[in-house]
Amino acid sequence: MRLSLRLAGAFALAASLLSAPLWAARPTIAVLPFSIDKDVVITDGRHVLVGTIEDQTSLLSNELIHQLVATRKFDVLERARVDDLLKEKEFQESDYASPEEAPKIARLLGADYFVLGRIEDLAGKSEAKSMPYSTRTYVQQEAQIDLYLRVIDARTGRIVAAEKFSSEAKLRDPKGTNNVGKKLITQAAQEMVSRIVGTVYPLRVAKVEGKTLYINRGNDGTLKAGDVLAVYSQGDAIVDQDTGEALGNTESEVGRAIVTTVEARFTKADLQEAGEARQGMLVKKLAADAKVAVPAELPAGPRW
Repeated sequence: MRLSLRLAGAFALAASLLSAPLWAARPTIAVLPFSIDKDVVITDGRHVLVGTIEDQTSLLSNELIHQLVATRKFDVLERARVDDLLKEKEFQESDYASPEEAPKIARLLGADYFVLGRIEDLAGKSEAKSMPYSTRTYVQQEAQIDLYLRVIDARTGRIVAAEKFSSEAKLRDPKGTNNVGKKLITQAAQEMVSRIVGTVYPLRVAKVEGKTLYINRGNDGTLKAGDVLAVYSQGDAIVDQDTGEALGNTESEVGRAIVTTVEARFTKADLQEAGEARQGMLVKKLAADAKVAVPAELPAGPRW
């Protein structure tokens, strides 16, 4: 009897593993070394940006890797492994995005996606400012970074996302080793991670309870309370007749929702308009001035 029970349990376990969805595996992502424009000049005002240009690019790469790991949506390759392989195989910067070379690097690393960054401008300053109606002064640090980000499907070499980021940070009366450069690096990495996650994992409805929607994104900075979201159903695939490339799907808006709560790994939103939202539907964040239609109130008084 015990043997039969054990066999039954083993078969049940095997069946559950075989029926598990293939998409449960997390994609592997590699952050390649950031490049920097030769004309970039770091303005070092009272050590706002500490170290050399190479130090800054290294800090940005490390922070981006750290935050990608924190999302728990990717298997992120260690930076040392990536650097060693690129050095060993003598890959050049121009090879990273090459349709011919990218799949080769992918096979060597076992990566599904590459992240490439190029810094166009990086500057910082620190100055003493006077407090209004007072003889006292304070120190204010400011820094700015402009960079390009590309996310590449390493298996095909196709660029799946390309975006320019511009980020600014300010810090008043920095203490100890704290400086605005660190704040800027963290902030820029957050913005890049949000874009990367959104590319690989689009916002979708994970669960519906009445008018409450659970969105598959947590406190990674993508959403905040009060954001207006549009919910879409997806239809037929759109295919390029010349190349056969899948361009996406048709979309129809079924309603809008307002974010109420952002948890660690998911977000809750209240559906505001008439419409049926279902699990798996696409969600898009709308502009800050987007409006949500409010149903007209019934007139006061008795209804016959």
